[in-house]
Amino acid sequence: MDAERLQHLQERLGVRFRDPEILRRALTHRSAVAENPLDSNERLEFLGDAVVGLVISETLFQQFPGSMEGELAKSKSYVVSEAALAEAAHQLGLEEFVLLSPGEAASGGRRRRSILADVFEAVVAAVYLDRGIRQARRLVRNALKHAVCTAARDRHRQDYKSALQEQTQARYRRAPVYRVVSEEGRDHDKTFVVQALLYDRVIGAGSGKSKKEAEQCAARDALERLMHSAADAPGPGEPFMEIGVQ
Repeated sequence: MDAERLQHLQERLGVRFRDPEILRRALTHRSAVAENPLDSNERLEFLGDAVVGLVISETLFQQFPGSMEGELAKSKSYVVSEAALAEAAHQLGLEEFVLLSPGEAASGGRRRRSILADVFEAVVAAVYLDRGIRQARRLVRNALKHAVCTAARDRHRQDYKSALQEQTQARYRRAPVYRVVSEEGRDHDKTFVVQALLYDRVIGAGSGKSKKEAEQCAARDALERLMHSAADAPGPGEPFMEIGVQ
């Protein structure tokens, strides 16, 4: 990546790096430096995860003075979820700058949530190391302010699994089941991909840093698809048709 593109990203981030090379490393996926993984962004991602967690914990603690520890923990879990971090990366346009191997890029790596979330954390770590906690805090708070607002509205606390079960029991007299279809990442930082099934047909899919989070995402996806297909849905006891999950 040339200096001009790095400069463009710094302007987008609102951060002027003393050492632009640390930003370059933050954007480097392991696939691009397979022979020397220490040149990838994985170490920065490790640090960035902690910095993001600290800033969001601090933000929630300040903004929700009436919330107990359990409520704050639930809010934090939502705000620092892979989905929220990937969306923050997308809003910053980081997918335009991430360095991938040709194969990873061709397989859609620039749109993969796990890669985008990791790049966001690595960029935060780069800002922290190069410019300090104040700049890192500003970046995290600006990038994740929508997720924090969503947490404040309690939308993340919906139990999508229970809501989906109520819908399927009422319509089809059957409860959904969940199936883990893949696990990606290192042992301490796995991403689970889960499908929701009914009558052995896939009705939703989702991913998360835990099986529970992935199941909730799959249930939410299934609920949205059920609402969109309500007009064509079979009646109780009738064969269930797959709802367009790829």
